Amino acid sequence: MRSVIIICLSLIFLFNNACAQTITQKESSTQKESSVDKAKPIRVIFSSYTPPYVFEKGNGIVIDIVTEALKPAGYKVIPVFLPLGRGFKMFADRKIEATSVIKKNSGLKNAFYSDYFMQYHNYAITLKSGPRVDSINDLANLDVIAFQNAYLYLGKAYGQLVTSNPHYKELPNQKIQVLMLLSGRTDVAVMDKSIFRFYKNKLISEGKVSAKVAVVLNNLFEPTRYRTAFIDHHIRDAFNQGFKKLHESGRYDEIYENYINKYFDIPR
Repeated sequence: MRSVIIICLSLIFLFNNACAQTITQKESSTQKESSVDKAKPIRVIFSSYTPPYVFEKGNGIVIDIVTEALKPAGYKVIPVFLPLGRGFKMFADRKIEATSVIKKNSGLKNAFYSDYFMQYHNYAITLKSGPRVDSINDLANLDVIAFQNAYLYLGKAYGQLVTSNPHYKELPNQKIQVLMLLSGRTDVAVMDKSIFRFYKNKLISEGKVSAKVAVVLNNLFEPTRYRTAFIDHHIRDAFNQGFKKLHESGRYDEIYENYINKYFDIPR
């Protein structure tokens, strides 16, 4: 009888232990699932394919910075690739949570702007055989193509001058900008140096332009620093905190270095 009691108690102990392990495993699994469920999706507008800053496969300097800055607060960035003009409309209609690479004078209403987080350095790029450009005033009567909303971003003097130039155009597709310049179909392309170099190399590799075409990078503009705009100040605050940590940890520089090693020296 004593042996039977001992065996029964042993079986009860083993059963209870097995139940406890099962409960623990379920709780652990539930915690993991809960952690995944708590990742809040954030739809962020990024300009359509502006390498090396934005690649439509979901990476690039800007996408990496925004994604990693928001991740510690439990946000998961869902990139939405659109020209800036359409992105502004979606932001105004509250169909997305944020739009990147924005200045405070962009015209967005009811927006909460982040701290500065990256910059472009735009140049007035001409063919070496083309017109000489020493100042913004030299653009007044030239055929000029620029990136979308450049008239808002490159200073008041530039904005006033180009809006009165009938030969001035802004294009959402910057590859076309580079192609038009290198094929002699425009006098000036106003754009970021690194984006220009990327597309120039791509067009050469595709056999669409000659590698012998020489250009001049006319430095008429100060580097333009950009922010991200959010519809919710709580998300903006989380971004600022995460971005600060990226800087302090050295991860911000690592992101740049990864793309510098892949492509070329990128001013920042």
